[in-house]
Amino acid sequence: MLVALGAVACLLWAPAFVAPRQAAQAPRASRTLMRADLSGLAPGGPLVAYSDALIEAAAKQGETVPVTKDMMKIKKMLKDEAFLEELSLVVNALGTTEVMKAQGMVKLLSPLESKTVPKFIVFLAKKARLVALAPLAEEFVNTLYSAQSIAPVRVVSAQRLSEAQIGDIKNKMKAKTGASDIKLVQEVDAGLLGGFRVEWGFTDPEGLGTPTEGVDLSLKSFLQKAALNQGVVTQL
Repeated sequence: MLVALGAVACLLWAPAFVAPRQAAQAPRASRTLMRADLSGLAPGGPLVAYSDALIEAAAKQGETVPVTKDMMKIKKMLKDEAFLEELSLVVNALGTTEVMKAQGMVKLLSPLESKTVPKFIVFLAKKARLVALAPLAEEFVNTLYSAQSIAPVRVVSAQRLSEAQIGDIKNKMKAKTGASDIKLVQEVDAGLLGGFRVEWGFTDPEGLGTPTEGVDLSLKSFLQKAALNQGVVTQL
């Protein structure tokens, strides 16, 4: 049965994946229009414009890596309930200006690795865009993955995969996504009984949130499908 299952998995692997998507090499103007709906601000893609401005400022100051680390930290912190509770005390204080809120936010976020990000946060406050910091961090990280052609992939397997298996999956996913590199995150779930499940196309490439594509080659899935074909309800 295991040999047969292996053969079925091989058959499932190729057609289960969608056709490779072309690498995102759209002109700057096109990217702005395409991502404008993510901003939640005025039409025209202001988050893209601010994200690009930060990328350019980081490169000019020679702080590309520190700025990237800071923005990833900000993205994570702005989803942390304990941090948000502290932040609310700062931004909701009576008589606090936008710049004072920005300065308080920088203090809470410290230590930051770059000099560019603290200045940029204050700049956003002066432009009355401080509330856009969270989606801006999302945009910045998404742009980073897109620009570097990195595709995050999560593999959930019944047993920890070998280096050879991981390498094989990475190569298949490079071909399927058109990415130059794969950020593979491996998780183990004994409940799958055997085989593995692959997820990719995440709306949040850093936090691996909401995969838009995937394929399930687990033994559990195979048995459930086989049972349903026979009109049997399983509780695996």
